[in-house]
Amino acid sequence: MSTIIYWACNEDEWFRAEEPNSVYKTFIKNIKDKNTQAELCPAVKDYTKNTFSIKSLYDYSFEILKDTGQVISKMYDQEFFNKHVLVRSNIDKLFSFSQSYVFFTEKKSLNMSASVFPYLEDNNITKTCIPVPGTFDIGKWFRATEFGFYLKPNINEFNINQDEIYQYIKFQTDDKIIFKQFMVNEKIKKYLLDVNVSKNHRKIKNRPLQEYYSMLKHKKYIIEEIKNNLI
Repeated sequence: MSTIIYWACNEDEWFRAEEPNSVYKTFIKNIKDKNTQAELCPAVKDYTKNTFSIKSLYDYSFEILKDTGQVISKMYDQEFFNKHVLVRSNIDKLFSFSQSYVFFTEKKSLNMSASVFPYLEDNNITKTCIPVPGTFDIGKWFRATEFGFYLKPNINEFNINQDEIYQYIKFQTDDKIIFKQFMVNEKIKKYLLDVNVSKNHRKIKNRPLQEYYSMLKHKKYIIEEIKNNLI
């Protein structure tokens, strides 16, 4: 069986976004010594099943100033920083670097894990960051992914290169995944915003996900708009 995953990049530079790549297929392709037979190991194949890599759209860096604790970047402008960097705690060195990707499905329910540590890579992220993963149901909730992470104890600077794999995503299904890209228009942006702000201004903030899922009563209209904007 197969499952269609509708995906989009909700960034101004979305034209250069790539479809998520199979971690397993990339892994076996990059094995130089074929005598190891690592690609034949069923445990490796099962563990990485329906796990995909996401590449960075941007070259970027920011640092925590030792004297003041201020977080600054010498790249681009303040508008880019405000849009993409969220300082959750400069004391704990907890941040989000936003590269907005959206995944949605017509299936009634399908859990997806995002910000999974890119464990088969050797890059800036694996050397300096501790990503904070999370799982939500892309059949019941329409939201963009977020890359949250801690900088490691001895690290005070975040660096990422364009095309660098910064996170894995994993779909909790045995079905074959078929990706279909759509373009984010103003109506879809409004749906994303409405879903995102629906959790605001409530006394109890840490509510169970099922309560949020129950609010999405307009899924068929979102799917219809997505289908009208397939690329």
